[in-house]
Amino acid sequence: MDSRLLADRHPALGQLYRVWLARGEGVAMPPAGNITERLADLDDVIVVIRRPAESDETLRIERSGKDVDRLYGVALAGEPVGRLTPSSADADNEAAIVLASGRTLMMEDQVQLPGGSARIVRLYLPFADEAGAVAGVVVGIVKAA
Repeated sequence: MDSRLLADRHPALGQLYRVWLARGEGVAMPPAGNITERLADLDDVIVVIRRPAESDETLRIERSGKDVDRLYGVALAGEPVGRLTPSSADADNEAAIVLASGRTLMMEDQVQLPGGSARIVRLYLPFADEAGAVAGVVVGIVKAA
């Protein structure tokens, strides 16, 4: 992913991606403690999803930022991941791909929000547990310009 191009199109996501890369400290994914609790000024544009304890459990949003909540018109913490896209199956698949692969993913689509129809960009960034396995995903979410 080209961080300069990302920063040009979506400055907050570009900044989030740079923080994610820096927190990795040379490994493929940053450890959970390096990314989920240390996002400071980017906390408003993210949601955090953790791998469920049971494989058949519904993926849920653990934490959501106030800009994301305002965009969607509802506090997303505790909600199923399916709330992030027009099709809940798409959101589940997007998160599952990142959880299974440990790779980043960026998606953009049209969604119906309380304020009307809008293009939303989601940048999925995995984070690792102590053993280096994917423990969850930080998702940066912004309205496309």
